[in-house]
Amino acid sequence: MRPAVARRLSLLGVALVVATAALAFGVVPFRDWLDQRQVNDELRARVEAVEVVNRAYEQRIDALNTDEEIERRARRDFNLVHPDEEAYAVVPPPVQPHRVPGIWPFDR
Repeated sequence: MRPAVARRLSLLGVALVVATAALAFGVVPFRDWLDQRQVNDELRARVEAVEVVNRAYEQRIDALNTDEEIERRARRDFNLVHPDEEAYAVVPPPVQPHRVPGIWPFDR
């Protein structure tokens, strides 16, 4: 084989090795980077959702620190009243029994 052909083949082999190494060291990290971006976006969305829930909880906490909310909940949940008030419980009317007709299949 001539030296020029051998040199071209060796350069081609080196070029193939370099291209393979570039693909192996370039494509895999790029794919991992894309996956990490997707995971990062998903986590950001979850954090935003948790922050919305946290803001709602903070508003509830702020409301519970007011006298009006404490009084409203005491009246609603525990039926508490002020000393000069009277509490009444309204009982629902009794349930009327269902009238069953005396025909088949109810006659037995």
